[in-house]
Amino acid sequence: MEKLRILIGGAGGQGIITFGKILSYAAINKNLEVSCLPAYGAEMRGGYVYCVVTISGNQEIFSPITSMCDIGIFMNEKSYKMLSGYLKNGATVIINSSLVKNFKGKNFNIIEVKATEIAEELGDIKMANMVVGGVIGNMLSKTDFKLNIEDFYYGIEKTMKNQELIELAKKVLKEGWKILKI
Repeated sequence: MEKLRILIGGAGGQGIITFGKILSYAAINKNLEVSCLPAYGAEMRGGYVYCVVTISGNQEIFSPITSMCDIGIFMNEKSYKMLSGYLKNGATVIINSSLVKNFKGKNFNIIEVKATEIAEELGDIKMANMVVGGVIGNMLSKTDFKLNIEDFYYGIEKTMKNQELIELAKKVLKEGWKILKI
């Protein structure tokens, strides 16, 4: 696999940019080429937010901008509707099925994860991003990039500063990692 483009979308306050940074640091920890392009609307909390992370094992990444992503992660319905057009035909899509209900009819490989509900059960609804983070992490561990859970823990430690949140994020990520049974 030469390059992998991952689109992460949601609303302000859902940890979209935070997870984009964690994923980027995880790839950096494996000495991979990485580009992270965050974007958000003026509203911040509740407005649209997305992040495109491009990972490459052996090629330079000349531009963070892409129109054909391989993987989409959508934390709310608005982001799915707004951004799913940026995915390749047959792309893998991870849906926060707690909040996204209308996602049928497209030619995607869809993985449904009740991320919001799982995060709430594990202690903090704001950790839904780490639930899907565990799912995508598990997927990436099976690719040529071979990112592992320790790489994601590194990303969490580089991105978050509060030790209590770091420990909770690691716990939730680990639970998310177990969801995917490939």
